[in-house]
Amino acid sequence: MIIERPFLNQILNHLQDCYPEEGCGLVAGDARGRVTAVYPIENSLHSLTAFTMNPQQQVQAMLDLETNGWQLLAIYHSHPHGPETPSTSDIQQAYYPEALTLIVSLANRKTPSVRIFHIQEQIVAEEKLKVV
Repeated sequence: MIIERPFLNQILNHLQDCYPEEGCGLVAGDARGRVTAVYPIENSLHSLTAFTMNPQQQVQAMLDLETNGWQLLAIYHSHPHGPETPSTSDIQQAYYPEALTLIVSLANRKTPSVRIFHIQEQIVAEEKLKVV
């Protein structure tokens, strides 16, 4: 996935604003894997350790992706106290296997750690995130 710095900053700012709760959202992009939009979505659980996207906001984001001819590239969320790897529930709840999972650890809030994974059939493979 290729992401421009302003889009990554949008994700990081959203997740910092949600701290100490987990934040979440969607990342849209084109067929080449270049990010075209970020959709911050409310965590309906307001939990420190789990997230469920606000259904109305998620549907609206998905409709916007479809209208613009974009793809769902990634689902992002934070782990406020780390680690930046998928949890057991992240793996079990990977309902969109074609989308990547972007995880931001805020264990060190001054220098968040960002990693991206492909999760399919409970198999986790780290992918490369290119920031331009």
